[in-house]
Amino acid sequence: MTLNPARPMSAAARLESLPHASLGRLDPHPAPARSENDYVGIPYCERCGTDEFIYLEAFIPAKHRRDGSVSQLGEVTYFCSGCDDFSAHAVPASWAPPGWYLG
Repeated sequence: MTLNPARPMSAAARLESLPHASLGRLDPHPAPARSENDYVGIPYCERCGTDEFIYLEAFIPAKHRRDGSVSQLGEVTYFCSGCDDFSAHAVPASWAPPGWYLG
């Protein structure tokens, strides 16, 4: 195709001349990989031995791919009013705070 500066290319011609995007993963910012040492569990105070005094500060639900598989686990931050301990970690994809719903 010869370019003529006096006559600009049509939009269709410009798009056809561009290379196709890669057919890889759609997420441009993949989640960091978890190691075997990363803790995943429900909120629980190890020091007090109960979840009775747990107060949730933040909950981020798990992210799912279109096929329903989990792409990123949920995260929770909380503190224990019994001993003033603070914790933040991943939670199982099936866990949600009591009374919490997506809506």
